[in-house]
Amino acid sequence: MSLPSNETLVAFSEALPWQEIERQKRKFNQALAGLSQDATHEHALETLSSATGVPVTAYYDAANDQDANVFLASQNGHAHVLGSLVSSRYRSGHSYQESIIPYNLNPSVNHTNIHETEDSGTRLRVLGAEIELGLVHSDGRSPTEDEVQHYMQAYYTHALRIGIYPRLDREACLYQVEAHIAPSVGYSKTRSALSGILTALMLAADDTGLTTAIMSSYPTLSDFRMTDHPKVATAVDLMLEVNGLFPEYAQRLAETQARYHIDPLACHYVNMFRIQGCHIHIDIAGRSEALGLLTFHTMLKSATALANAAVLKGSPFVNGTCDPDLLDTREFVRRATVTGRFLNMPTSPHLQPGGLSHYAELLRLERANAVGRAHLYEDGLGEAVSVMHNPVGRVRSDLTTSKRVCTVESTGMPTNASASRMAAVLIDFEFSHALIELYFRKYGCDLAPMYSDPTLWAILGPLDRETFQQQHDLSDHEGTDMVLTTAAGTQMRLSEFYEMKRRYLHRALDEVNEITPRDIDEVYTSLCRMLEPPSGHEAQTIQQYILDPKLRSTGNWGRILRNTFVEAGGTPGAHNPDVVQQVVNDVHQALRRRYLEE
Repeated sequence: MSLPSNETLVAFSEALPWQEIERQKRKFNQALAGLSQDATHEHALETLSSATGVPVTAYYDAANDQDANVFLASQNGHAHVLGSLVSSRYRSGHSYQESIIPYNLNPSVNHTNIHETEDSGTRLRVLGAEIELGLVHSDGRSPTEDEVQHYMQAYYTHALRIGIYPRLDREACLYQVEAHIAPSVGYSKTRSALSGILTALMLAADDTGLTTAIMSSYPTLSDFRMTDHPKVATAVDLMLEVNGLFPEYAQRLAETQARYHIDPLACHYVNMFRIQGCHIHIDIAGRSEALGLLTFHTMLKSATALANAAVLKGSPFVNGTCDPDLLDTREFVRRATVTGRFLNMPTSPHLQPGGLSHYAELLRLERANAVGRAHLYEDGLGEAVSVMHNPVGRVRSDLTTSKRVCTVESTGMPTNASASRMAAVLIDFEFSHALIELYFRKYGCDLAPMYSDPTLWAILGPLDRETFQQQHDLSDHEGTDMVLTTAAGTQMRLSEFYEMKRRYLHRALDEVNEITPRDIDEVYTSLCRMLEPPSGHEAQTIQQYILDPKLRSTGNWGRILRNTFVEAGGTPGAHNPDVVQQVVNDVHQALRRRYLEE
């Protein structure tokens, strides 16, 4: 799969005008809400066709309503997706009608007509994020379900008082939760929101006696028990099934279990999948499918993505073991499953040859447990799978909101204990997207003008799979001390990269009224200060990284954690759960002092 040509984009929009697709989608979505629960599949197609004003057809035979399917409309020889659904295996008890999910991306919105949509000009797009973290008792015991529920309720109460989004969501593991940053714009507001989240987390910990494990992998000794939810159970079934297709992944799992001293009889692929991330998502202007593909191919596969990941990395621990070589274990753990393979490009059912068959195939084969994950088609090992845990990200066409929001989501950023670092990375994501949207409006999906601009190519040029993985490996070993290689072949320290980007954005974003020069300087001056403090002094301890007014958020976080572990008597590579727990407790206590006592 590759980016579609501009000729392909224009031809599609000429055959199927974007306004007509929008009209059909609105009518289709309205009709979905009115489908009766006892309607047969034939009656559902008739109702949807009548409401939409065009024949609605099913990609596969609709006679079996237990199977997955894709619902289409067509005009002038071009079909477009209105909605899709997974098989009954993944519906969690919901009916056939309830399980039809609207497809909200519009393949006819391109660089020649995006100005006609409700997003008439380039601007700073609203950004949201989720922060994943672990929970554990200070003595190393894993929490019970009741204790996790108590923690979530305590967080809700404190978050409401503070004025931040109050809900914690569950992850697949019983001991992991996910905090939400409400959609916001700007570095100061985002950092303030993150500080509010950390404050609420610490207050909830005080109420419940639990300790937070805010690191990029779940660090402490545990049986990593799964949450008791049907969706989790079916996801586990899927993970076991698809990994079972590839003998090399059984070997990878065994090697990872041995590396981190995990009992193989008590640990399958999902138990091993202990990563914790900062997931970032941003709205796609005009719901443009082409803009989503361009954003994925550039922003999420570029030196910018790798630099931001390196800024947030720092957790050498898994299961009470400090890795013998890595300062961050997240990407190594991700590679234990085939669903964590690199994704070159999401599937477009409309703009790529064979895209619709690939999208539908993953659903029919029951290798995607959500319709949005059918975009993540990958067959590099000879079998089609959804790489739903890939280290790049995804394009979301399936968000069930009344505004029909579509997003690009980064899944390559780790969680970090520094609100300043996470806020800077989040707003860099906003600026990068504004730059890409501006580029798309001028040049569409043609990368030649970007390639002709060496600085822009260095900042956002897509990296091939091998270089992308090599750079991740380098930052896993060296953290923020890495030397970054860009798509232009240039090499530089992270601080040099962000300074180059700061200067470039001042010129490139000058026509975006919502972004002031001060906004740009605020983010990149902060990043450069954290990476290379002008004083020449940087944090060497957990307390300095989190508490010291002059040193906080500076230094190599992964090296700080490793050094703390060694100084406490731990041996990298050996199983030292008590020492790892001590480091986790030290981080938690420093955060507690920062947000509750200062």
